[in-house]
Amino acid sequence: MADIFGKNQTYRATNIVTADEMSLIVGTGADQLAGGEFLVQNISIQYNQPVNRLFEIGTAFVYFAPGRSIGSLQIGRIIGRKSLTAILGPTGQGPWTTDLARGGPGSRTLTFRNRGGGIAGGGLPIAYILTGIVVESYGVATDANGLLVQENVAMQYAGLEIKNG
Repeated sequence: MADIFGKNQTYRATNIVTADEMSLIVGTGADQLAGGEFLVQNISIQYNQPVNRLFEIGTAFVYFAPGRSIGSLQIGRIIGRKSLTAILGPTGQGPWTTDLARGGPGSRTLTFRNRGGGIAGGGLPIAYILTGIVVESYGVATDANGLLVQENVAMQYAGLEIKNG
């Protein structure tokens, strides 16, 4: 039966996982740090590939010419027991510098796992492997009413790989 807008919709159970069921794991193997004390409030991973549309004079042909991929990562967190260096490593090296002699730029694996064992209980975590990470900005903020100290970091990266399971 149609609803008041004349639409027919059917409800289906989904495999949607909400953020309150997820945990963040940083790194892999012996370097793995389980989430829970990072106090991450928001995270955003973007990977863009500019695409130029080209047309040929005198024809109906359309061509797509891809550009170089650009990745960005933003993390917002509350300062707590674990510092941002637990996620990114010590300042002055790795992702904090572009100096290869000091280990930069770095790479990190960020894994999101459902606390119930995986996505929709299937045991499949999603791992985002970011390579060539360089911190481009860092900030700290607070306000008189909030009582919390917030930390924000923005990074660029060169490559992104996604693994399920």
